[in-house]
Amino acid sequence: MLYQLKQSEVLTVSQKIGESICDKTFQNYTKIDGEQLISLTNSRQVNSFIIRSLFNQWRKEVERLESPYFDFKHEKVQAALKDFMNVLSNHISIDRKHLEPILNQAIADTVLIVFEPRVFLETVLERLAKPQDFKRQFKYIKNNRELFKKLVDQMGDFDTKASVLQIYDGLNQSNKEEVNAPAFLEKLNAGHLLHNLFDEKEEPKPEKPTEPEVPANVASKVVAEELAVEKKEEKAATTLNDRFEKGNKSQTLAEKLQRKVNKSIEASLTLNEKFMFQNNLFHGDNSRMKQAFAAIDEAESLQEALNIANTFNDGWDMDSEEVEAFMGVLERRFA
Repeated sequence: MLYQLKQSEVLTVSQKIGESICDKTFQNYTKIDGEQLISLTNSRQVNSFIIRSLFNQWRKEVERLESPYFDFKHEKVQAALKDFMNVLSNHISIDRKHLEPILNQAIADTVLIVFEPRVFLETVLERLAKPQDFKRQFKYIKNNRELFKKLVDQMGDFDTKASVLQIYDGLNQSNKEEVNAPAFLEKLNAGHLLHNLFDEKEEPKPEKPTEPEVPANVASKVVAEELAVEKKEEKAATTLNDRFEKGNKSQTLAEKLQRKVNKSIEASLTLNEKFMFQNNLFHGDNSRMKQAFAAIDEAESLQEALNIANTFNDGWDMDSEEVEAFMGVLERRFA
């Protein structure tokens, strides 16, 4: 069955889902903290967009700071503000009144980025002061990430909203993810809203193509080539030890973790960093992440820490920014 998104219903349905989530969340609480926030829903993308909204709000407030007596642009002041934000991010306290609109927007953006990524791009560009600010949004994108990575890579300093959309239209759409609509809503405990948000269409039955017979010598060549590829892939980094030994780490996210880790790894991380590790390395499982940090804290050396970390590696992308950042934490903790 094919499902066509009803764009006109996205905001209404998102508000219904957000209301239901808040009803359940605030049943026993008047306010929730950061730990509850990063695991608010079963959708990594929704949770990520919630964090995006909080940090976007903080950035706007900092950018408004001006004084005839103090230099808020000075690098030491900016560094102090950043440290302040890192501390503040670990002491979040938010009530329903202020969370619900952020949650509703996060759900609506998630629906669009999953099922209508171009419409998502249009709506976000309309909310931004300048198109280049979309690059800041990228780290919060989990769905259709490859598609938007190509867009961000091609964006220039002088692109307009129209030219950004032109770049998007020129991208190879084969990178667009296919997501099952019922399963998507079930993650948000909103399966009953399927027909409110989607129109159903019968999926056309494809004609079975006749497969040409492959000559034996050609088949043997194909098998040989596949085996060569497999051997090459076996040599790729599959553990943190392998990745560490490659010695070609780019710095990106790892450079942003400038604090020296002295005691508990978890205590040294900001809410944003915890969210990044939890959702990209531990499949959204907060308890498993805490278990990993506690085990690694017991290590006596970097090598031992890497070995322990590898026991929690269940298919990490060794070239990802998240692994880079995680390795940076381990290096500073045990260097």
